Amino acid sequence: MGSRKRTVVSSQRSTPLSRWLVPGTYGLLSAALAVYAASVLVRHEQYSTAWDGWLVIAIETVASVVCITRARSRPRIATAATCLGFGLLCWAVGDCFLTVESFGGATPSTPSVADAFYLVFYPLTYTCALLLLRSFVGSTSRSNWLDGLVAGCGAAALCSAFLFHGIVHAVGLGPLGTAVDLAYPVGDLTLFGLAIGGLALVPGRAKPVWGMLSLGMIIVAVGDTVNLFSSTIGAAGLGYFINAVAWPAGTLLMSALPSWAHDGHHSRAMGDEAGIWLPVMSGAGALVVVLVASFHNVSRAAVGLAGLTLAIVGLRGLLSVRVLRSLSQERHEQATTDHLTGLRNRRHLLLLLDDFFEARENGTGEMDLAFLFVDLNRFKEVNDSFGHPVGDELLRQLGDRLQATLSSGDVAVRLGGDEFVVLLPSVEPAAAAGTAKRIAEEIGRPYNIGAVDAKVTASIGIAMAGGAADASDLMWRADAAMYRAKQSGAEYFLHNYESAPRLGIQLVDQILAAIDERQLSLHYQPQLDIGTGRICGGEALLRWEHPSRGLVPPAEFLPIAEEAGLMDRITEYVLHEALSQAAEWRRSGRLLTVSVNVSPTSLLQPGFVEYVAKALEQYRVPPGVLVVEITEGIAIRNFDGSRHVIERFARLGVAVSIDDFGAGATSLVYLNELGGIAELKLDRAFLAGAALQPRDLELVRATIQLGHAVGMRVVAEGVEDAETLHQISALGCDMAQGFYIGRPVPPGDFAPGLGLRHGTRELTSA
Repeated sequence: MGSRKRTVVSSQRSTPLSRWLVPGTYGLLSAALAVYAASVLVRHEQYSTAWDGWLVIAIETVASVVCITRARSRPRIATAATCLGFGLLCWAVGDCFLTVESFGGATPSTPSVADAFYLVFYPLTYTCALLLLRSFVGSTSRSNWLDGLVAGCGAAALCSAFLFHGIVHAVGLGPLGTAVDLAYPVGDLTLFGLAIGGLALVPGRAKPVWGMLSLGMIIVAVGDTVNLFSSTIGAAGLGYFINAVAWPAGTLLMSALPSWAHDGHHSRAMGDEAGIWLPVMSGAGALVVVLVASFHNVSRAAVGLAGLTLAIVGLRGLLSVRVLRSLSQERHEQATTDHLTGLRNRRHLLLLLDDFFEARENGTGEMDLAFLFVDLNRFKEVNDSFGHPVGDELLRQLGDRLQATLSSGDVAVRLGGDEFVVLLPSVEPAAAAGTAKRIAEEIGRPYNIGAVDAKVTASIGIAMAGGAADASDLMWRADAAMYRAKQSGAEYFLHNYESAPRLGIQLVDQILAAIDERQLSLHYQPQLDIGTGRICGGEALLRWEHPSRGLVPPAEFLPIAEEAGLMDRITEYVLHEALSQAAEWRRSGRLLTVSVNVSPTSLLQPGFVEYVAKALEQYRVPPGVLVVEITEGIAIRNFDGSRHVIERFARLGVAVSIDDFGAGATSLVYLNELGGIAELKLDRAFLAGAALQPRDLELVRATIQLGHAVGMRVVAEGVEDAETLHQISALGCDMAQGFYIGRPVPPGDFAPGLGLRHGTRELTSA
């Protein structure tokens, strides 16, 4: 806050003179440089103390002072710009000493005092360049730094080979003089390498600033090289001009750094490949140096730099291979991992199952595998009640719990939504059941999410891969077992291969044959009108009498039929059989209703309501005779579609019943928003403690009262004894169904006189 305020004050105090001072100064310096360059051409290599000495010193001094002064206005690069400014100032001081020593045509000593100041320029400028790279580049990867090293070393190798060849032999000034004179080309090589290497590193937005600095550094390096040749070998014409003009020109360019740069963040954008050509060309240049050295005399420094460049190129290649391998593994992990829970996903599951069955076929690997299909109960209600963020956080926590429950080698998978799979290699069925129980207990613990305490339960189906034909068959078996667990209210159910052997597609063919050959039949479970004490209807329950296996329960084959797309045909069969039976009862004088369970696939099928209307008309049965039962999960998962169908059934006169209410603990008010629901069937698990726990009894009472308040009749399922019947009668329940009332029987055994002789009053007082 404080820095922003100071910036505002500073800008308010600025005047037109201060805003134009720096551009004006550089304009004058550029004009002075142009005049000086013209004088060099006019004087034809004649040295002038005024022109070549004091004017050049003035240009360099003013430029370096402006650089140091402007550095304070650029906090992000202030240290770098200050180092550069003082480096340039040292060179100007060196020029001042050299001019004084050369006064009157005297020849300066070698080395001289000026050399001390000249050589200080290099470390200060290197520091500036490295600080700028750090500021501009930031957290660039090692591969980018290697690109910069390749560019810098390769460029230095080329310069050393073709520009500085023979310098060592040409100096001839004794040990100290030779060391001083060689320090300049070494320093210039480093400057040149930094300039070129930096171009391969800095991002696009920083390239103009770095380009200006590196151009000045290159001009200085070239001018210094020409100066070295002129002092040792001799130079004239263009060489003399470059020697004279290079330093003031380079100083002017480099000193403008803080005036050009800004403090914005120079982030490297994805896909910024500007500068890639520099390391490529420099690497190729280094290879050329090595090839030329095989048949031509090239300096050792050049060969050494070229070799270093090629070594870095090799390291860069190895790093690229490693990065590509890591990227490939990372993408594979991403493709096989669920991003929400961190567990494996469906793709990874299918790969594991394919590998398992392939290895089993080849006689290698694990010979058995436990497949646990985990489906959550009440998760939809959590999402609807608290919102999707809470639901997502619950799934994340559940994923952690699931992973913590498993042993090393076990695999947890999220199939999607609220469905999970656990693979347990090399375990016995009993051990798999133990793991399923631990998983169900762990999942059932409350989830604390901020201010929300949410709870879900799990239904787990277990299938052993040893009896499955392939991955699809194994998943079908586990899904059927999970369905059986959900229907029975158990935590898990283990698929029994001896009582229900099946081989994938073969079972589908058997179901088709069962429909065509009328192996399917309906049994009817009586429903009691508690107020009159008489049977008022029956629920149609599907049975499959297999020719060789005997009676097959619905939990064993309905999930397979659903997967194979056969539910429409089964629903049509059940509907026609039930309406035909209802018509027969009516002809015999029994005005009974018939309840038919409808699958989600059939309920939401376009034209299903019209199909039911035609069937009612075909059997001449009033719409009020038919009760369509759907589970609360179906209604909630596809709320809008279910509401549309329910409203149309209500207009037709067909009652819609919500089956298994209480298993998912859905709000009655929420269900009432569907509109048109006529009946509510309390799940048997909902009543399990009614005869024992007063609190559960009050919950049932409240549910019945709320159901009546929204216009629904309430049916109690799972009534197993007289005490439960008396209790729900006292609570005001309308109808009852269960083994105490009557077991499911074939239509021929559904006796005309079936019923209880006592009405509500007698039951209540008994």
